[in-house]
Amino acid sequence: MYILLADETNRQPSADIQFFVYGALFFPAPALKQLDEGIDQIRRSAGYTPSDELKFDTRSRPSQVSVEDCTAAKSAVLDLCKSAGCRFIAHVILHDIIKNQAIEQQCYWAADYVFGRFNTFLHDEANDYGICIVDNLPTRTQFQYFAEKFNTGLRLPSGKCVRLSSIKMFGASCIGACHANSAMDIALGAFRYCINNPRNPDAARTMMGKVMDLLWHERQGDKILCLDKGLSIRPKLNKIVVAEYKKKYKKLFEHINSMIKDY
Repeated sequence: MYILLADETNRQPSADIQFFVYGALFFPAPALKQLDEGIDQIRRSAGYTPSDELKFDTRSRPSQVSVEDCTAAKSAVLDLCKSAGCRFIAHVILHDIIKNQAIEQQCYWAADYVFGRFNTFLHDEANDYGICIVDNLPTRTQFQYFAEKFNTGLRLPSGKCVRLSSIKMFGASCIGACHANSAMDIALGAFRYCINNPRNPDAARTMMGKVMDLLWHERQGDKILCLDKGLSIRPKLNKIVVAEYKKKYKKLFEHINSMIKDY
């Protein structure tokens, strides 16, 4: 069995935040113990108390933890994720395209893509089943949404429904309720930082390399194939008709490629 932990980020657009991102970290169920014990040790070493949150955002660090120790802890968590066999999925869409959508639609559509990718992984690669645990969504109907995903699956624009037959449970959690949720937050936060005009490009390249270790992908020679596996970019580039939007997506691709050119 696999466990998927999911959350959204970049909800509010700005000059440096042009894309809404929904991400997920997933791993074999036995890895939960490794993540729990490893992150507990990382927290203790960095000076976190049991009630402190360990998140990617440095501003959330407790006062007794230095910036340097916080940064080292986050890096250690990403290394732990790799050793535990975790994989990462990110769904990315331009804010300009969804600016008139309600937050429910933004989150649910993005989660649909991530759940669909996870179901594909379970069916095609793992031949296994899994559960999805979502960080509390900023909506009032999340449990209705979970029930719909379990009972109906994905509802396509054509009206056809595709069952998520390899996913056996949907539920909600929050940061602090499980050490693995910190791993999810840090992996997603690292990806967000790297694609959003990072202030420290050198640190971002190192960080992006760690994210690429987790991103569900395959290699063909020097090529890294992650589109429609661990990386879901929507709409697809050939479906974008607004020139300014297409320009922003091309810039995003160029930026990501520059981040991973030595990976």
